[in-house]
Amino acid sequence: MDPSQVETAADPEALAARLPTTPPAGWQRTDSGGGIIEYRLPDERGLCAAGKVTVRPDVLGDAAVRVDLAKGCRSAGTTYYDTVAAAAAGVAETLETAPSGE
Repeated sequence: MDPSQVETAADPEALAARLPTTPPAGWQRTDSGGGIIEYRLPDERGLCAAGKVTVRPDVLGDAAVRVDLAKGCRSAGTTYYDTVAAAAAGVAETLETAPSGE
């Protein structure tokens, strides 16, 4: 895909506004700007978060939103969404069902 063609990427402000602003207990939300939102489940036992969900507009692919998952210091996969609404629902479900890391 031509990098100058970003019409498939989600609008950063719309994406940030649709994602959970008050995540479930234990999760912490950080807004890095530009539509990049990170949710972290801290782990006092190590340097890496017990869980991490990073959401960003997918400006280099064909999807609207890219969600990167991590458990501990390891990648747990990437999910792509075609719409902001689908991404918001997917992220909310992930935060609700993710293991607490305990």
